[in-house]
Amino acid sequence: MNKPVQLKLKKKTSTGRGIEVGVGGMSLWLDDEIDRGAMVTLGFILPRAAKRITAMAEVMWCKPAGPNRRKARLGVKFIALQRDERALIRAFVTKRTRHYRDLHIMLAMNEWKMEKLKELTKAAGLTSYRDIKELKAKIQKAMAGFRG
Repeated sequence: MNKPVQLKLKKKTSTGRGIEVGVGGMSLWLDDEIDRGAMVTLGFILPRAAKRITAMAEVMWCKPAGPNRRKARLGVKFIALQRDERALIRAFVTKRTRHYRDLHIMLAMNEWKMEKLKELTKAAGLTSYRDIKELKAKIQKAMAGFRG
């Protein structure tokens, strides 16, 4: 996702960075750790979307910042989300999944053309990778996540 996410916990508001999003919840980077079970309000805009999504969520897990990670990472489960906003997320994920699937097939067959590869990586939101090997690894990781 790689988009700003506003998070409100009680009266404190902070801004994090969305990593992944699905119809059930999302993960994000945040400066502060938040206890598991905490109820938060999130506000974010999906890539290439105009409508701001607001959701109530429960913190399901939090990994603190450490020597190899400057920020805490947390996962939240959506508790309250409007039906039309859930539909926006579902459409976003479905479209992304399709692009990743097409990339996965193209890379697995080793019969790709650079222009088509650039087009699909841009559509999938994959703009940063060093080489084809790293791109393949990112695609495989994402495909594993899509399958659950």
